[in-house]
Amino acid sequence: MPSTMPRLWLQTDERRFMMTDKFLIIADDFTGANDTGVQLKRNGIPVKVLFNADVSDDSHSIVIDTESRSLDGPDAFEKVRRLTERIDYSKYDFVIKKVDSTLRGNIAEEIAAIDEKFGSDLILFAPALPDLGRITVNGIHQLNGVRITETEIGRDPKKPVRQDVLKKILESVFKENIIHVSRGMPNGLFPSSGTRIFTFDAETNDDLLGIINAAAETGKRILWAGTAALADNIMRSIEETPPAFAICGSISEVTRRQLHEAGRRGIRLISVSVPDLLSGNTSPSCYVEKCISSLLEGKDTILLSSASYDRSELDRSIEEGKKKGLPPAGISSYTQDILGAVGAEVLKKANVSGLFLTGGDTAIGFLQKTHAEGSYILEEIAPGIPKLKIIGGSLDGLAVVTKAGAFGNDDAIIYGMRKLKEKVSSRDHSPRNSPSCF
Repeated sequence: MPSTMPRLWLQTDERRFMMTDKFLIIADDFTGANDTGVQLKRNGIPVKVLFNADVSDDSHSIVIDTESRSLDGPDAFEKVRRLTERIDYSKYDFVIKKVDSTLRGNIAEEIAAIDEKFGSDLILFAPALPDLGRITVNGIHQLNGVRITETEIGRDPKKPVRQDVLKKILESVFKENIIHVSRGMPNGLFPSSGTRIFTFDAETNDDLLGIINAAAETGKRILWAGTAALADNIMRSIEETPPAFAICGSISEVTRRQLHEAGRRGIRLISVSVPDLLSGNTSPSCYVEKCISSLLEGKDTILLSSASYDRSELDRSIEEGKKKGLPPAGISSYTQDILGAVGAEVLKKANVSGLFLTGGDTAIGFLQKTHAEGSYILEEIAPGIPKLKIIGGSLDGLAVVTKAGAFGNDDAIIYGMRKLKEKVSSRDHSPRNSPSCF
């Protein structure tokens, strides 16, 4: 796959990553072992969490909990080396050293212990966990915009984190050249640098995915070091999971916060300007094209009314509606009709893992346009937020999450779209392969 290719999952016949690949993950505590292992499980990969490395059944991916976080550095090195020395690394396609997202523990020592037996061609250290505000900017790891050493993690009375510069963390143990890679710069770097160890800036999941895809081009033996987010994004790269699509017509303050959070986390927002549509300055087809283009890139995408994101747009819509003789209630109906029509056209041409609908009028209006007969309730993914499967109509079998406008925490839309991409019994919506679709 050319490094310039915008795909966010690998689709070539010569994919280096396959869902039959096995993972070896080495974590320094039990909760970290589980939160990383669950990324595999929710992507349909069987996984075991073990308290030692005596692997009698190597048919599964495994996570080893070394319980070494609270040890001194030399003791952690020896414990990890001892626990992993009998592992046959050749049986695993991915080896990941799971690290704490706030840099607690003996990161450099434990990476070195694994590297001693594994014999890595590359060591790639990217500890960002963007969904929880753990990001790396200019080589410095941060928690919610504050460098780690200046948070309570740096003042921990038992074992404070005293270093948050990624390169310096590894330089404390590795006496070889280490390169820090700025955001968006991994392509073409690995084969040409002559260096083995790299640290990375990352502020979004797409940043992590870019690192993974660039590394996939090398064909080298890689020791990955990162959080559960790194494992999750490796899953995104090895499995051709279609993106999730959302339609949002609610103008509640809760939904507005959720949309801002979704945009901050890297979800693509396609905002429909109702005033511009009413004035004739734009047409619905341009929004159809934007959504399709985004989804074809593999981006989770939200189609929303501009008033859902910016309250002042509602006033503009009402003013423009007056010129057309539309009352405020008419503006609402017009907006729902536009969102429904654009969304329906998008789903004729784009493959999605599922659909997130927020706002009661938006949800029922859209489903009626598709001639759905009803839905099966699959589960409640959060209080008051169900996951469904559509019965009948052009989207028969498509997984859907619905949310009332005022429901949910700030990450509710993000979480709902993520749940749509999990491995479930309901099928993905694929217009090309499903005779029940459009």
